[in-house]
Amino acid sequence: MCKFQSLTATAVPANTFQYAPRYKPKCPLAVLAVQQIISLQLRSADIVKSMGYPRKHTFAATDRLRYVLCSQNLGLDGSYIDPFYRADEFVLELFRILQIKPEQYREEIESLRQTLQPLK
Repeated sequence: MCKFQSLTATAVPANTFQYAPRYKPKCPLAVLAVQQIISLQLRSADIVKSMGYPRKHTFAATDRLRYVLCSQNLGLDGSYIDPFYRADEFVLELFRILQIKPEQYREEIESLRQTLQPLK
């Protein structure tokens, strides 16, 4: 088979957004965020640029974005070190960029935080 035929066979259909398959959300809020990324056809680099990350931090910021969207707790566990955003600030800013009103999902976010609190 010619290499061009193999490229055609693996091409992404025109009605799907090619960057979304990189994210495997494990949290309902992450599913919502990924759906919004698809509908707005945003790339991760576009998102982190809109969040105010400097160009030299694009790779690290896109890595954090992937971590947050693939995390069971939306990255709210604070395990990801970032000099620009705390875990909750990152999620709120991401929602703002994705045109998701965080007020609607504050209860879900609080519930995720509560599950992360150590038992007393």
